[in-house]
Amino acid sequence: MARIQIVVFDIGGNEFGIEANLVYGIIRTNKVSIQRIPVSSDDIEGMISWRDKVRYVFNLGKKLKIPSQALHIESKIIMIHANELIIGCLVDEVTDIVLFNSEEIEPAPSFVEQNGNQYITGIGKVDDRLIVMLDMNKLLSGVVVESFSTNKIRA
Repeated sequence: MARIQIVVFDIGGNEFGIEANLVYGIIRTNKVSIQRIPVSSDDIEGMISWRDKVRYVFNLGKKLKIPSQALHIESKIIMIHANELIIGCLVDEVTDIVLFNSEEIEPAPSFVEQNGNQYITGIGKVDDRLIVMLDMNKLLSGVVVESFSTNKIRA
């Protein structure tokens, strides 16, 4: 029985989770300036300077096709390690850190994968809350490769 620590965040009233060992930091959006990148993909929010490096920020609401709130006081950027890069992911709010036993996470149903959502790895349940577990390497794979193939940005 493996224990998995999950960072839980909200996008448009939906809760999602990623493994905490992928998280390098959580930044309040009012503490950084997000600069837009001209002629970039719609789900790329922009870029920030973080720990003396340029980091790119993706809007997970747009990537997941979920209407999210406009930037507000609770908006956060979760800095994660995905596809050998440190990438920022804009979310409406970071809500919790939860510890699950691996058998407490139900696998994603097969119809989810058939709809092109291979990045959903399972569903965790905390009381009445359902938390959709995400594989960030899969979720950001196409975008990262396409957007940064000529711009090798390493951690």
